[in-house]
Amino acid sequence: MENTLPSDTEAEQGLLCSCIQDTRIIGKIADIITLEHFTYPAHQDIWTTLLKMYFEKKPIDLLTTTSELRAANLLEGIGGEHYITHIYTVVYTSANWDEYFKTISNCYLRRKIHFAARRMAADALDRSKDPEEIKEDASREITGMMTTKSESVHISDVLNRRITAWEEAAKTGGAINRGHDSCFPRWNMATRGFRPQTVHIIAGRAKQGKTTAALQMVTTPAIDKGVPIGIISLEMGADELVDKITSCHAQIGMNDLRDGKLNRADFAKVSNFMGQGMKAPIHIVDEASMTVNQFRARARRLVVENKCEIIMLDYAQLITPSNQKENRERQVAEISRMTKIIAKELKVCVVLLAQLNEDNTIRESRTFEMDCDSLTKIMPVEESDDPYAYILSVTHNRNGTTPMIPIKFIKHMARLEEAIVQQ
Repeated sequence: MENTLPSDTEAEQGLLCSCIQDTRIIGKIADIITLEHFTYPAHQDIWTTLLKMYFEKKPIDLLTTTSELRAANLLEGIGGEHYITHIYTVVYTSANWDEYFKTISNCYLRRKIHFAARRMAADALDRSKDPEEIKEDASREITGMMTTKSESVHISDVLNRRITAWEEAAKTGGAINRGHDSCFPRWNMATRGFRPQTVHIIAGRAKQGKTTAALQMVTTPAIDKGVPIGIISLEMGADELVDKITSCHAQIGMNDLRDGKLNRADFAKVSNFMGQGMKAPIHIVDEASMTVNQFRARARRLVVENKCEIIMLDYAQLITPSNQKENRERQVAEISRMTKIIAKELKVCVVLLAQLNEDNTIRESRTFEMDCDSLTKIMPVEESDDPYAYILSVTHNRNGTTPMIPIKFIKHMARLEEAIVQQ
């Protein structure tokens, strides 16, 4: 069966011949091509030798390559002087090297797909393996096939591109470089909002409003602007989340809603919100538990199937790590790193909730601050007589200032609002 796998011996020979004739080609493909691109063992040995000579800055031609192969005891194994001479005369010019390389790469990709499909089929029949992990492994392998190494660019090319972006920023007052707005204007200004490939952490002590704050922040662009969002909740059920969302945006008491004590004005507010809420692209994943790999797989599905631009996870410390034998700090650090990878890989904004200790440090890990773009802590104002006076404290911000934003916690509505500061 191996003989039927896609390959092109002549294209491999043509590329090697071109590399001997023009060593600049080796530099162009050295960080892209691998030994697996070549199906014939002799070609792998020749490529390894050419690469070694190139990095050692040795002259490369037919005679020097033959000598290097002989010194490495590889010459006889590839077919002797006769075969290396044949390689050298396969093509008369190196002008078409990129076509040979493209052909080889296409065959290599087809072989990878073939072997990946066989592994997936074998895993699918193995009942000892978790189906979610099989699906994640398969998705990661396919995504990896689409990943290519980018070439370096000259700064002039980047500057030309940036000049256009700066001009657009000037025309829009900087709006083009900002992401989706939350419900807090000062937070938006400091962090530049919910932008693709960023991670924002909302942290708070137990029962002190972190879920309320984050839920209000991420649902605002969905309800006001139709931005698709995903909410992965490991703490609250979908029903409770929708109650909170409705109470917050309709601005009615949550207990009144649940207890059926709405007056005529409240009914009007609920009715008005229902028109918006029914159309809002909010997608809720209600799970009792989830592993790191399942989180990654679920986030990918939310992006692929629902086009989500913001994904909220409530909350970090409830995710099950892949290795439960490691200490807890390392386990939570894995979750932090995975969140950053997901944001970059899927080009989405991830809003991650985390619990604080009594001293207002993040519970069980010190890595969150290193991995996130902003860390916002929601805390009560200890010295205030008002039990509903809170602070949104942006303690870390990779792209701006770190303000302390006074807010009012309207607890019965599961809602927060920026407080008016007396000048």
